[in-house]
Amino acid sequence: MFRRVLTAAVILVIISSGTLVDAQVAGSGTLKGKAYFDLSQGLSDDVNNMLTHGFRRVYFTYNLQMDDGITGRFRTDVKQDGDGKWRLFIKHVYANWKVSDLLSIRTGMMGTILFGTIEEVWGYRGVEMTMQDYYKLRSSADLGLMARLRLNDMIAVNVMFSNGNGYSGNEDASFGKAYEVQGVFTPVDGLLVTAHYGMNGFDRDGDPTTEEDMENTTTMDLSVGYEGDGFAFGGSYSTQTNYRFTLDQDGSGFWGFGRYELPGSPLTVLGTYMNWDPDTSMDDDTMTLLMVGLDYSAGKGLSIIPNFHQTKTGSADPTTMFRITFNWKW
Repeated sequence: MFRRVLTAAVILVIISSGTLVDAQVAGSGTLKGKAYFDLSQGLSDDVNNMLTHGFRRVYFTYNLQMDDGITGRFRTDVKQDGDGKWRLFIKHVYANWKVSDLLSIRTGMMGTILFGTIEEVWGYRGVEMTMQDYYKLRSSADLGLMARLRLNDMIAVNVMFSNGNGYSGNEDASFGKAYEVQGVFTPVDGLLVTAHYGMNGFDRDGDPTTEEDMENTTTMDLSVGYEGDGFAFGGSYSTQTNYRFTLDQDGSGFWGFGRYELPGSPLTVLGTYMNWDPDTSMDDDTMTLLMVGLDYSAGKGLSIIPNFHQTKTGSADPTTMFRITFNWKW
């Protein structure tokens, strides 16, 4: 894994150096990195209670300013697959064109619009994802085209058309395209409201030669967040038909989060709770997640975050872990 990370870093440094040489012609860029590392101790009978450790994710990001109104990004993502092997992916590679104060257009592999905005208010993806991301209502990135229309200081509209099957796999002909629209409302300073509707096609029998077998999963989401001086809170309510491309299985759920910086201290208290029903026609299958933690800012670029993480499905016994998450960026 470390060899892959080192290789990615070297490649990005070379790219960065080459670009900076031509800075007068091609613009200038910045190279950044971010990593999440966990020490975990299981506290339940149903998990391995040995102390474990490992990287959860590692990112290298190169942001490029090409010209007035034209920017770009190249981001790699290192993550562990189900077979235990670490793999390097291209998560973002896109160009963004600010046509005017009213309109901007982005094309390439980019973040999707379902939960990216409210995720910024939460601010702790490295400790726990949003509900929409955790239960895979949508991939966090996809290849496509997005337009952002800013109507005024309070209202913007995002429209995205993409492949529909995410960023970490090959283009799959059995998947239809994804169409998404999102309204973003900021009526007062600090308050964010987003309303989202999306459709993602899929082939119910996996045979792309029979178009009549195409179905859609539809996702609706309402998210609200408020960010003040040293604190933030918010949440979402989401529904999805044909949840995760399973025909006639509809899901729904809600999520809440909060964080509070202790005055005059390097400590921030944080917590999140999720409640997701993957099949509303069945009983005793609701999945919940509870996380509470304390973020200690050890210095520039490094946070140490001890946290308790508990998951539960239906009436089964909960699974509880104690983790120390190291979040560093450079």
